[in-house]
Amino acid sequence: MKPAIATDVLIVGGGVIGCSLAYWLAGEGLDVALIDRHDLNTQASGCNAGSLHVQIMSFQLKLTDERSRRRVDTTLRMYAAGVGVWQELSNTLDTDIELHVDGGLMIADTEAQLCVLEDKVKRERASGLDNRIIDRAGLRALAPYLSEHLAGAEVCPLEGRVNPAIATPSLARGAEARGARMFRHVELRAIERDGRGFKAETNHGPIRCGRIINAAGRLGPEIAAMVGIRLPPYEGEVLHMNVTEPVEHFVDHLVQHAERRLTFKQATTGGLLIGGGWPAVVDQRTGLPISLRTSIQSNLWIAQQTVPRLAHMRIVRTWAAINALSDAGPLLGEVPGVPGFHNALFADAGYTAGPIVARLVTEGLMGRKPTFDIHGLGLYGA
Repeated sequence: MKPAIATDVLIVGGGVIGCSLAYWLAGEGLDVALIDRHDLNTQASGCNAGSLHVQIMSFQLKLTDERSRRRVDTTLRMYAAGVGVWQELSNTLDTDIELHVDGGLMIADTEAQLCVLEDKVKRERASGLDNRIIDRAGLRALAPYLSEHLAGAEVCPLEGRVNPAIATPSLARGAEARGARMFRHVELRAIERDGRGFKAETNHGPIRCGRIINAAGRLGPEIAAMVGIRLPPYEGEVLHMNVTEPVEHFVDHLVQHAERRLTFKQATTGGLLIGGGWPAVVDQRTGLPISLRTSIQSNLWIAQQTVPRLAHMRIVRTWAAINALSDAGPLLGEVPGVPGFHNALFADAGYTAGPIVARLVTEGLMGRKPTFDIHGLGLYGA
């Protein structure tokens, strides 16, 4: 990278939101540069399992404070809109991103859990989702691979999966084809005002730009602090996933559990991706996340109780990654009092919402009315 480059818009962060921003903004005819301190798609965006979550997840059911519950309810429509943008992108990107929207199931072991799901469906239908409850017989007919002992499930038609290892690089290539410049291993160290724009100091020299978009995920508060903005912290939640050997296709849905730590789906290549929020740790020597044997065993025990067929399948890989969590909710758009500095930060199911977050921030930067009512959700600004 040559020092002292200039650009209309500098995007900080090369995950799904940053690459989507580069794709949309370059499509608007702007001169766009993106930097990432690592490579593109190497952090949470590239290490997640590609679930497209739309319904309220089981851990969110345990949130009791009114502010958190209201944020969960109001962002449901954003997740649904995000799946719609993924469907649009799947028809325009340069490769098959393995997008499948075949619906999701949240399964219940007991009638008591099914009653909790019935209350959840009422909340979700109030937000415009067409979710419904099916009983034991309906679940057996829809998903015969599941244990016959389950009491029933909630069906969410809009849920599905995409392959992050393919989708984000495809967005990056699309952005470059539109003229965006993508700079790997470039670390932002400071931001100064430079006339009506900014000078961003990096380990490869300064970048002058008219506007900056903070799409740095869990490092977003550090970037915001460079222009005097104090954001709530983003915590890193270290989790693991398991992958089975490839087998013939038999799972159509994204499956979650109403109470237990379990999610799974079948990849296009045939392997089952099994997770559910089981903890991993960061290796103190390398700084990299690693899986825990106890989490792997517990995760797979629950999965086998739910899908008996798993007892005869082999695990071929497990990996751990750091997920971004924040109590702040989405932070989107130009920050009041800091003209030209925009946030594009979204925790909780961030891969589902990534492209629509980028589209909304792009529309705000271009001065257009957003295609999605972000003001009504209370998502705009810092």
